[in-house]
Amino acid sequence: MERTNWRQLCDRGPDLVLCLDFPGGRAVAGFADLAAAVPVEACFLHIEGVRAGPLAASADRWAAELTAAGRPVRAVLGFCAGAAIATRLADAIAGTAAAPPSTVVLIDADAVTGDSLATGFTEALESSAGHLTAGELADARDLAEQLAESYPDDLPRIAAALTDRYDQLMRAVADRLRLHEFIRKELTDGFTAYLDYLLLAAEGGFDTRTTTPLFLWSPGHEPLVEGARNITFETGHADLLRDPQVHKFVTDLLTGEHAW
Repeated sequence: MERTNWRQLCDRGPDLVLCLDFPGGRAVAGFADLAAAVPVEACFLHIEGVRAGPLAASADRWAAELTAAGRPVRAVLGFCAGAAIATRLADAIAGTAAAPPSTVVLIDADAVTGDSLATGFTEALESSAGHLTAGELADARDLAEQLAESYPDDLPRIAAALTDRYDQLMRAVADRLRLHEFIRKELTDGFTAYLDYLLLAAEGGFDTRTTTPLFLWSPGHEPLVEGARNITFETGHADLLRDPQVHKFVTDLLTGEHAW
């Protein structure tokens, strides 16, 4: 199939398994780790064409591309903030395809808040911390905390302010290291894309119209949906998608060995 919005992780069969997570680089294990280790006769696709919302229009666009391919969607998997997008995509597919996805699995599902945006900002600065002054880092952290506290219900406002400050700091780093303007722009564009993704996820949720999602968790997480199906593994968040026990469970789930 021709793909505009999806990147193939592996292709071992006609059915599609859709993976929703931030398409940029991650420090933690991702769906590529899971797809490589799950011996299921299916094609694993990772979302690629993510841009600013609204989420409903984005989900419809992604679903239309998949429906046009004529290949059944066996499962939709969402990780972290991507879980709130996975549910909306599953609903969009159910509205256009002959059969809805049989399985929706949400892994370490996380709701996006002002604190999420602030944390993403401070984590993004870590890779450049050695080229920023202590004062610049302290001011940046203070700004993130103040924005999250002052505007908890205005996520676009928080994102815009954090993007502006991030761009200012990357300009300072570029000047000190004599980096080309292209590199500076790539840094800012990457951060902007991440916040756009989080804002998109903030429009979603963890309920679906056509099925009941299954939640998989690393230790220490509280269930998000009362009465939902929840399974907790012993492996921490950073390694959850490369955990052999998770691989076996997902394999059994997608091949029908588990009936959840």
